[in-house]
Amino acid sequence: MATPNISSRALNTPTSPHRVLVDLALELKSRGVDVISFHAGQPGLPPAKEALEELTRLLLEKPFETSSYAPSRGYPRLRELIAEDIKKYGGIDIDPKKQIVVTIGGAEALNLAILTGLDPGDTLLLLSPTYSVYWGLGHIHNVKIDYCPQEIDTEFQPDPECIKEKMEKAKAILFESPGNPTSRVLREDIAKLIVDVAYEKKKWVFYDQAYRHIYYEGTHNWIQRYTGADEVVVTIDSFSKDLAIPGFRLGYIWGPEEFIKHAGKLKGYMTISASNISQKLAIIYLEKGLKEKYLAQVLPEYKRRRDTAYNAVIKYLPEAKVVKPIAGMYLFPDVSAYLEKTGLKDVEFARQIAEKKHVVMLPGSAFHPGSNRYLRITFVTEPPERIEEGIRRIREFLEEKHII
Repeated sequence: MATPNISSRALNTPTSPHRVLVDLALELKSRGVDVISFHAGQPGLPPAKEALEELTRLLLEKPFETSSYAPSRGYPRLRELIAEDIKKYGGIDIDPKKQIVVTIGGAEALNLAILTGLDPGDTLLLLSPTYSVYWGLGHIHNVKIDYCPQEIDTEFQPDPECIKEKMEKAKAILFESPGNPTSRVLREDIAKLIVDVAYEKKKWVFYDQAYRHIYYEGTHNWIQRYTGADEVVVTIDSFSKDLAIPGFRLGYIWGPEEFIKHAGKLKGYMTISASNISQKLAIIYLEKGLKEKYLAQVLPEYKRRRDTAYNAVIKYLPEAKVVKPIAGMYLFPDVSAYLEKTGLKDVEFARQIAEKKHVVMLPGSAFHPGSNRYLRITFVTEPPERIEEGIRRIREFLEEKHII
């Protein structure tokens, strides 16, 4: 029986390679297999209990209020608190009424940035490897994607000359710092170059800082303070990492007033509003100082897990190249030496380790086909003893193939 045609947008958007591993992890867990999870891009500790208890009381005491529609741009009180938070950490003054839109996670903020700033056929510049969603959104919105490579030999810092050259044709550049999958913190001189070029050439800078609080050494670079940034920098933010509520799907986009006005208009048609309950939870966190309290508790543990993961890779996989990140949630080792000896591509390598050793990681090609020498290991999702065990099992897999 004949059916209507599928849109070219859907047909031309490739399936991300990481879905193979995510689906396999779910299938293994459904069979009762104890899976060591290095694949999930989320915090490994639960949200603050005090915040959840307060939200529960609010739900029971005010059920109608907490299940009604929220304002399209987000609750005014939440936007006020976000503006205060930006001022506190970044030293930047913004108008909560005119320069913030609360979104359904960082993903909707990314959608709004692209839809508001780019037309079909425009070029979006990425720093690659990068968050897999960026590539997919480029296909969905029919924008051309160009990129500047980032390699482990330079600790994943892009070449400034590449950025200058390719920003000539691009209408916008989109990048994250700290990075996903590399955990790279972009050098300040490169970040400033991007803003300077964008301001001079009238380009948009989409700055994704979802990991801005996940630092173990050093501090976050608020590029919004650079000269001209207030006119060209649009920031994508998320509560998924710092409040550990990725399933509540809450983020926000902020930047120049005119840009945010039109982003808010589009949001009103696309999703109407972000979750009422999620916004209430964020208000609780921010009003009661629970965000700072929570971060003070979890960051030392994440640092311990980072150190365990890094040392385990050095110990058990000596031919891998790995950078010890100062921020973020991931190791991104170059395992090309082992891929060459096994004759396996990165996706198949990761799949076999998941099936045989029940350790699930993501292949580097999930973040760009040219990154197929790497694996992404999330180090915040498991306690130190299981991190060590997981890396040891990878070595066991290699030993059984007689290449170590």
